[in-house]
Amino acid sequence: MTETLIIIFKLNGGIIMKNTMRIMISFLMIMMFTFSLTAQEDSVVKITGFKNLYRYQNFFIAGQPPVEELEWLKSQGVRHIINLRTEEENREVKATAYDEQAWCDKLGFSYDVIPVNGLEGYTPENLEKFIAAINKNEKTLIHCRSGRRANDFFMAYLIEHDGYSVEEATAIGRQIRFVIPLEKILDMQFFLGKP
Repeated sequence: MTETLIIIFKLNGGIIMKNTMRIMISFLMIMMFTFSLTAQEDSVVKITGFKNLYRYQNFFIAGQPPVEELEWLKSQGVRHIINLRTEEENREVKATAYDEQAWCDKLGFSYDVIPVNGLEGYTPENLEKFIAAINKNEKTLIHCRSGRRANDFFMAYLIEHDGYSVEEATAIGRQIRFVIPLEKILDMQFFLGKP
């Protein structure tokens, strides 16, 4: 009888050990998958098939989207669009391509227009409007004509609203459309942090 108990214990010990290893391996796989998802959420993804379309977390940053891009964004769960083009730029797109406001209404997007006219439009007041328009839990497209203003305001949002450092925000922005023209001319990057 003692021999049988020892054998059963050894067998059960082996089974327990196998189950423990399976649990540990499963746990490690879950942790790696979770880390992978977190890394994806915190990295910029270039969306293929569209010109100048990038994703960071719940935000898509782009130049002027064609109708097909709006339809694709809708299929990806985007519910809100922030347009940073000027009134003149919006009239031009409406006359030559399509009526963005009408398409946004048709597709069920909420739609905000914050006209940013060149450097004169880079104001704290426009940044406040931009921050007020964003719901962080809602997938949002932020766009202008080329994506540069959208990217600049997005970086400012990350700094002012989400507490990113200048270095962190510009590291994200550089993966999208951010560049200081002088950097391009000199083929170098400038340090933008505090001295």
